[in-house]
Amino acid sequence: MAASGTGKRKSKFEPQMGGFCKVFPPTYWRDRFSSWEECNRFSAQLFEDVILNEDPDTVAGVLVEPIGNTGGIITPTEEYFRILRDICDRYNVMLIFDEIITGFARTGSMFAAQTFGVTPDIICSGKGLSSGVIPLGAMIAREDMADAFFGPAEAEVQFAHGNTFAGNPLACAVGSAVIDEIVEKKLDQKAQRLGQYLRPKLEGLKKYGVIREVRGKGALLGVELVKDTRTNQPFAALGHALKKTALENGLIMRVDPCWFAVAPALIAEESDLDEMMALIEKSLQEALNRV
Repeated sequence: MAASGTGKRKSKFEPQMGGFCKVFPPTYWRDRFSSWEECNRFSAQLFEDVILNEDPDTVAGVLVEPIGNTGGIITPTEEYFRILRDICDRYNVMLIFDEIITGFARTGSMFAAQTFGVTPDIICSGKGLSSGVIPLGAMIAREDMADAFFGPAEAEVQFAHGNTFAGNPLACAVGSAVIDEIVEKKLDQKAQRLGQYLRPKLEGLKKYGVIREVRGKGALLGVELVKDTRTNQPFAALGHALKKTALENGLIMRVDPCWFAVAPALIAEESDLDEMMALIEKSLQEALNRV
């Protein structure tokens, strides 16, 4: 939370652990640039400015979500991540991807790192690893980093730390089975197909004049709500109404409240997406009537 928490999500839990510097995501700057690509170049370059200002020898790593979930399915360009990788290499700083949400086929590849064509030094994963069946997380690191913590007991290079449920055999069996299912059924490729089918339908909601943007990768998409597409002023009231109308129509959907996320199960078929879209559109229409 100290590393990533935003606003109300963390303020009630203060004080936080120190040692973290925040760098604004591309969406913070987008209205100040003529193109999304240019905005991403500027945003990525800020990491170098912060590292230099802090002194590279004191910076351990850069931690990012490849697609920023809580920020509204923020989806940087591939170039953004290439710039980050180059900066981290230049100053001997680890690049860490939080793939708790984007990992395990969700973005059209097993990991979003592959979707964006950049290899981080560490990947944090969970959620999709067990398909939500049982709590399970995993940290994946470069082999040479792992080797640094192997050795005889007297060398004391290990993390001497107890964890009651570490190595839980049931959770690990579930994770192994889920990975097999993803690989055997090529659900990463299916996530691509689901996204390609779903995105045009979400884009079609722009006819109501309150959708600024549809973004995301694969089967993880987000829709931004605005009062009108000239000023692009956020429309929280619509989001609050949409959350209610969606539930009334039998649809559980994350609305936050100036955007909503759409992330169907990877086993979904086109008919399921059609049903979901019908409920989304109906709920949006009813929410608009209320506000």
